[in-house]
Amino acid sequence: KLLDGKFDKAGGDINGRVTVNSSTIRIIGTDDWPGLSIRKKNSEEARIEASNTITTLLDISYRDTENKRLNTFIIPRKSGTAMTVGEYGIGIAISSIKTEDIAKDWSTRFVATPGEPGVANSLPWGVGVHIAENAYGCVLHYDPSSKILRTCSTGKDNAVLTSINTVYSTANTTVDSNGNLKAASPIVKLFADHIELNEESEDVEMEHLGVGHYLIKGVVGFHADGAWGINNGFVIPQDHNGKNMVLIDYKVRPDGDIEVFVFHQQNADLPERFQNKRIKHFDKDGNPVYYENYEPCDVPESRWIDMRVEMPPNSIYNLKQAEAERLAKEEAERQAEEEAKNAEIEAEEDI
Repeated sequence: KLLDGKFDKAGGDINGRVTVNSSTIRIIGTDDWPGLSIRKKNSEEARIEASNTITTLLDISYRDTENKRLNTFIIPRKSGTAMTVGEYGIGIAISSIKTEDIAKDWSTRFVATPGEPGVANSLPWGVGVHIAENAYGCVLHYDPSSKILRTCSTGKDNAVLTSINTVYSTANTTVDSNGNLKAASPIVKLFADHIELNEESEDVEMEHLGVGHYLIKGVVGFHADGAWGINNGFVIPQDHNGKNMVLIDYKVRPDGDIEVFVFHQQNADLPERFQNKRIKHFDKDGNPVYYENYEPCDVPESRWIDMRVEMPPNSIYNLKQAEAERLAKEEAERQAEEEAKNAEIEAEEDI
């Protein structure tokens, strides 16, 4: 009730707006859950209350018309600063930043890069995370277009990326016909009567021109980086003693297509039990007829020849890459324009 227009200290209701001119409002609870409720007209309410647990400082809850707790936000009993959505790249689609800027703000956070062709020690278009400790850190970066993961070292003092390394995975390696892991992209596996392709070589075709004679179409010769060394982009199947089962020759046509010629290799210099004797067919009496040494033959059954090739600019994969880079560039430009506009608005509001 009211006493001469004043609020009764023992309790009561106040109708209308109330202003308290004080630096402190104190609520002293009669139990271990003292709190403050803010009730809506429909009787739903938000409640802020102290907690009686050793790990929680406050509970902020939303309650329905029957006072049932629907949602709770817990503030822990420890020092710290609460993050907002968007800080450190969490909870939003983040804006791209240059590679050189990743470590300038020395913190652990998620990042996105626009790709900077021609810039030394820069990362391609992609997303990643910078993990920082007191003096050193690292970046884990993923390029969605090539599906390649990279790792980089960072230092707080110089704030630059060093030691950019590519992680080997199923996206950039292949297991060759002898079970060895090798750098991939684009790869053609040439079998006796067909080919198998990876994503980067998906529009390559093969024509079987004759016994041991194949034409690989839709390529521009072998891969230019020479990662497979003197083998010039070939891996030949071997037996259990590490001896080649066939010999190959090749010819790169003017249009880039590759002719492959395959010949039987008997390894006749070895003792007979170690030689590669391969049945060609059976005669009319059922006796096996073997391939002669260096005789043209198809790729051995269930084995294959690995070829690392170069793809033309208009290949399916290269066109996909170009489109992804174009979209990434447009998105980076859009984000830059949006940030510039927001900066102008903030500057005008400060005036």
